[in-house]
Amino acid sequence: MTFMLKKERQLMALIAGLALSGQAFSHGYISAPESRNLLCRSGGNSACGAIQWEPQSLEGPSGYPDRGPADGQIASAGLLQFSPMDEQTASRWSKRSVSSGPMSFSWTFTANHVTKGWRYYITKPGWNPNLRLSRSAFEAQPFCQADGGMRQPPKLVTHQCQLPARTGYHLVLGVWEVGDTPNSFYNLVDLMFADGGSNPTPPAANWAVRGSIYPSVDLKPGDKVATRVFDAKGERPDLQTRLSIANDADGQRNTWPYLLATRVNTQQTLLRAGQLAPDGTISPVQGQNEVFARQDSGLNRVEVQIEKAATPPSADILVNGLAAQQQIVGGKLTLQFSVTAVGELDLNASVFDHGGQTKGVATASLNNSGQSLRIVIDKPAAGHHQLVLKGVVKGSGLLIQKTFDLMFVGETAPQPGGKFDYRFPEGLKSYKAGTRVLQPKNGRIYECRPWPNNGYCVQWSPSTPQFEPGTGSHWQEAWIAR
Repeated sequence: MTFMLKKERQLMALIAGLALSGQAFSHGYISAPESRNLLCRSGGNSACGAIQWEPQSLEGPSGYPDRGPADGQIASAGLLQFSPMDEQTASRWSKRSVSSGPMSFSWTFTANHVTKGWRYYITKPGWNPNLRLSRSAFEAQPFCQADGGMRQPPKLVTHQCQLPARTGYHLVLGVWEVGDTPNSFYNLVDLMFADGGSNPTPPAANWAVRGSIYPSVDLKPGDKVATRVFDAKGERPDLQTRLSIANDADGQRNTWPYLLATRVNTQQTLLRAGQLAPDGTISPVQGQNEVFARQDSGLNRVEVQIEKAATPPSADILVNGLAAQQQIVGGKLTLQFSVTAVGELDLNASVFDHGGQTKGVATASLNNSGQSLRIVIDKPAAGHHQLVLKGVVKGSGLLIQKTFDLMFVGETAPQPGGKFDYRFPEGLKSYKAGTRVLQPKNGRIYECRPWPNNGYCVQWSPSTPQFEPGTGSHWQEAWIAR
């Protein structure tokens, strides 16, 4: 009995690991109307993080609303790597204009699992769009659902639903409950209902979102920002709108998008920028502004380009004595190199591991002078790291940044003549219990563990490296060092 319970726990751990890896079984998204995650890939939403590369991967535990992702993490399906999806304000995300009544929802599957069914929930009248999403924001019962019959659906599935009457900004939460895993997929659709739930007014019907002016950074005097407009044949320079930052106030990250949107509306006839209101009008706002094109214009994409003012040629950071490969000795590593400032600046040097965690910092104030820097690395581990040097020029506030790739090497030397089956990550999908791989980052050989841990060996991508042999945060669950 004890043996069986132990095996069951190991199997559950394996299933959980596969689900959390976000790679093997993550394959589906709402494609019409475009979901929040799909708009991140197409450019309709900005500053989304990792979801832009894999909009199909919002997978979390089944059972919503009784179980499933925690409140505050519904949009990310509870996955830390997709946490930017959980940001929630009235103006953060692009919205699609709709009216109450018949509405089609389509799912596109890149892996069409056996399916229990689909459910659609809508936010309550009077919900607060400036709070992180919780179950209390949504109606408890789905307004539309479809049975999957425990069958494998086609790659594209469309459901005919009836949207309840709403006014203004609302969300639809689509839940695809998979039948061959304990998980479901959670997708949000951001919608703007016409006033009173009636048909959209002509302005909303005539315009379609083609891009976003996102308040990404503060700009400085002399910086420039411009729209880049594209149709099926390529870029349209004649439709570009440019804005030069005159002072620090205009360069604030929530102000310059408003100024650029206002200029778009003044200079262009085929474009409008701002936020779509319930009455169908489009007006510039502080913060994020969406860029709309006339439906009959043939324009299909609008990007925003920022041009930073050139750093004076008299200001620079020079680096000497920095080796690209650093050896860990006795479990410790100290990074030593020299920097020389051309000009007067405040310098910050930070070392980051491959996961973006800060591993050491040093600072200096230099005035046309040089200095040796010494950074003690906190708990060094073998693998890829980066040194980022940031210098702020005194007087102008201009930033100089330089980034250097580093490889931290473990203490064990490579094993000459050691036998291995693959050079990692070559042949990734063929890894099984007993497979030996050579890790080129440290020259060591690793053997894939027996069942049930062997399933972890194939769970790797550049964005989810936790099981990478010798360097991942959980590599010992998958591999044995040889």
